[in-house]
Amino acid sequence: MSTLSEAGPVEDRYGPAVLRELIDAEQIRRLKYAYCRAADAMDAAGMLAVFTDDCVVDLSGGRGGAVTGIAAARKFYSGALSKFIASSHHLSNMDVVFESADTARMESYLYSWQRYKAYPALKDRHRWARYRDVYRRTQNGWKQTELVCYVGGEVTPEELERSCETTALPSWH
Repeated sequence: MSTLSEAGPVEDRYGPAVLRELIDAEQIRRLKYAYCRAADAMDAAGMLAVFTDDCVVDLSGGRGGAVTGIAAARKFYSGALSKFIASSHHLSNMDVVFESADTARMESYLYSWQRYKAYPALKDRHRWARYRDVYRRTQNGWKQTELVCYVGGEVTPEELERSCETTALPSWH
C-alpha cells in the first residue's frame, strides 16, 4: 500500500490541465455563490458584477423573458428586487462542464424562498429550479455570459405559478 507522499506530487499524477480545470471550476462556483449572496442582500449591483457586458439573463425559462446586455439586466434586477424584503437561495448539484479552456457551462439546482414587501397580504414564494449557466474567461477572470432559470415547481401568490420546466431538459453531458 502506498501513501500519498509515495505517489508523488499531485501535478505529476494529474497534470497541469486537470489542475487548471479544478481551479477554474471552483472559481465558477464561487461566482454563482456571489450572485446568490447578492440576491439575498437585495444587491442588484452585486448580482450584476458576475456578468459580462453582453450577458443574456432569462429567468423565464426560455418563455420569452430574456434580457440581453448589462444595462437591460440592471433594469430587470432593479425592478425584480423591488418586490421583496428578504430572500434565501440554496444551491446544489453544481456540475461544471468545460467546452474549451475559456468557456464552461454549469448546471445547478436551486431552492429559493422570498418574502414580499406586501407580506402577509402576499404569502412567501418558494421555488425549486435549475440554473443553466454559461461562463467565459475574460481578462478579469471568469464571468457569466448566460443565465437561464428553469422552474421545476413554484408556490407563489402571484398569478402565474410555474412548474415542469425542468422535466424535459436534456442532460448537458
